[in-house]
Amino acid sequence: MVLATQRRLTKYEETRIIGGRALQLSVGAFPLVKPEPGDTIFTIAVKELKAGVLPIVIRRRYPDGTYEDVLLQDLLPPRLA
Repeated sequence: MVLATQRRLTKYEETRIIGGRALQLSVGAFPLVKPEPGDTIFTIAVKELKAGVLPIVIRRRYPDGTYEDVLLQDLLPPRLA
């Protein structure tokens, strides 16, 4: 996939993803990572984002009205093995 935009999450996209996922978890969604005792909904959402397990597509809109759909996994840094 060729990206016309930068190959990383912006701070606004990251905040929106974490907030949206935290909302889902607060209304009963199952976590996609194993939570540790004492983890909050927010920390679970951050762990899911960092682990790259969220099946999310980011839609980046341009001023001319066009848009680009990008998989979240394409915007995350490669995981260390």
